[in-house]
Amino acid sequence: MHPLPTKGRTGGCVLLLGALLVLLLGGCEEDVTAVLGTEQPFSMFGVLTPQADTQWVRVFSIDDRLEPIPPTPLDARFTSTDLERDETRVWQDSLVREADGMLTHVFWAPFVAAYGRTYRLVAQRSDGAASHVVVAVPPLTDMVLPAQMEQVPPLFPVRVVGAAPNLIRIEVTYRYRFVSPGGIEQEEITFSYDGRQRRVSNGWLVEVNVAQDVRAIETLLRERTAFDPIVGVKVVRLTIRLIVANEAWQPPGGRFDPDVLVQPGTMSNVENGFGFVGAGYRLERRWVPLDTLITGRRF
Repeated sequence: MHPLPTKGRTGGCVLLLGALLVLLLGGCEEDVTAVLGTEQPFSMFGVLTPQADTQWVRVFSIDDRLEPIPPTPLDARFTSTDLERDETRVWQDSLVREADGMLTHVFWAPFVAAYGRTYRLVAQRSDGAASHVVVAVPPLTDMVLPAQMEQVPPLFPVRVVGAAPNLIRIEVTYRYRFVSPGGIEQEEITFSYDGRQRRVSNGWLVEVNVAQDVRAIETLLRERTAFDPIVGVKVVRLTIRLIVANEAWQPPGGRFDPDVLVQPGTMSNVENGFGFVGAGYRLERRWVPLDTLITGRRF
């Protein structure tokens, strides 16, 4: 076995869907327990992304009994095929020690998953039994913010331009200033905008309700009695983050609930096996109000 490249694995985890994979993999023990006795050979979990120079997928053998994974190669040949170019790669097996001390087989290959391409991943045992999944990487898109203006508008339109199949994990972070008994302070808060996106003619639109969010911030500050309502809250920066994902990212009920996702077969797209392999990438943009940008004034 070969060592896992730190740069590629970390890049894939940090840049893309790391938190979502934690939810998917957080109940691995229950998942394996529930599928004992099946003739299907493997479970697979991972994400293909154009934002990493190395792709990686966790692969679990489905056995007749539960026991710690031994430090030996997995009886599996793992390949990916670019279906548009008919190019096949053989991935390397690596053992990774997880935070709980358990060993996990992580198969990896040094390549960039191309925007708009479709890949077929296959884990095949020496006896010929195989699990496979077809994964479509979303095409390249762009996030477009409104033209600069002096004041933050009540509704802040954010557009994702292009043929994005799906948007998930939409977050808006406000950096803001306020006057407290101790003087001028600065903090950040993040709001989820999942489910508030809508399709438009050239992509997606997310209307950030700045007025509503600022009222929520003021309410929180009042509860802490650390807020001068006469001065109010000054928004000094908006940061919008989201994940452009493929169609497969459709959790039951639209929520990434770990208690639901650990059940075998839930949100699974692996054929003749279990697990989930998705694809996608992050988009992020920042916006600074014009008066803050030009004058740098504190209020």
